[in-house]
Amino acid sequence: MQTKRIATKTEKITNFLRNEILEGKFPDGRLPSKLFLIRYFSVSQQTIDSALKRLREEGVIYGKRGTGIFVNQDFTNSQKISDISNLTHRLVLIHLPTYQPYELEPYDSLRTEALRRGLFPVNLKAPSKEDPLTLQEQASMNQLLSAPVSGVLYDGSDYLWNPFLQQCRNQRSVALIMFESEEEPIGSSVLLDFRTGAYDLAQLLIGKGCRRILVYCSYIYSGVPQSPAYWRKHISTMFMEGVSKAAGEAGIQKPDLRFEQERGIIPEEEVLEISRTYDAVIFTTDVRAYQFMKKAAVFGIKVPEDILVAGAYDTIWASQLEYKITSLTQNPKALSKKAFDILEAGGIHHEWVVPEIVERESTKR
Repeated sequence: MQTKRIATKTEKITNFLRNEILEGKFPDGRLPSKLFLIRYFSVSQQTIDSALKRLREEGVIYGKRGTGIFVNQDFTNSQKISDISNLTHRLVLIHLPTYQPYELEPYDSLRTEALRRGLFPVNLKAPSKEDPLTLQEQASMNQLLSAPVSGVLYDGSDYLWNPFLQQCRNQRSVALIMFESEEEPIGSSVLLDFRTGAYDLAQLLIGKGCRRILVYCSYIYSGVPQSPAYWRKHISTMFMEGVSKAAGEAGIQKPDLRFEQERGIIPEEEVLEISRTYDAVIFTTDVRAYQFMKKAAVFGIKVPEDILVAGAYDTIWASQLEYKITSLTQNPKALSKKAFDILEAGGIHHEWVVPEIVERESTKR
């Protein structure tokens, strides 16, 4: 059995050689000898044999006894794999519910990055109480998760509510975006640094003259842990720490924190009260920012003239509807690159990606 260290080296060499072949770096169609590859990569013969075996299984190369190793021209001409049997090691399982606007952009970027690295992305169905896996689906999923796949990428904000993710414990895995749990991630993580993002956003608002800022968070479900370990990671804590830091540096009043009391509903009287009390409000999701602006318009409250509004995740609610809302992006390209770098490296790593600000009309004065 290969050790994790050898498997990791094998993966890196396989990916490197595949990319070199696709880029036409061997115009005569012949690869260097195994002895040359061993010396070039400073690895054992076993590692090179394993890498070449994978490329042969993929239909990328073939060998002629006593002659050498050659590029399969069918592969280079079509950039398609002629033999996809036994390629589970090139599957990457992505557990992101693509039907939600929050995950659309990172999923597209993850898929693009996977294909760029010669991996096959597979989006897993997200089971829930309302839509559980059937017995057949569960059996198939268990079989897939027990296979030697490249890794599992999952939305960490779903971890608390989805016991299904516990099945990923024996795989290389990376939690993405947020990690909502009292526990530590079951493997590695690439999370969004909302502290820094909220700090940058607050600085933008303060620079436009705002002195009273409200941080408005979405509804908190019953059953959420009340432990300090959980709330240290919560998006409300990260936003408050970032905005409070910016307010302290500017010498203005500390921001207030408020939670949505009924899911999906911001009462009209609350919209009026916020508009009278604050000159800026930062929502932790774009959809709440959109709902606020829609109700504010009914009362003649103008954004940005009367109050500045910002959101988070940079979804369709911020960019593609009638109100153009300043938002923090999920920085999906950086998130995707770091996630696949971690899978390739092996081991446990925890990385942060800083959300970037996209300024739109809701904060332009």
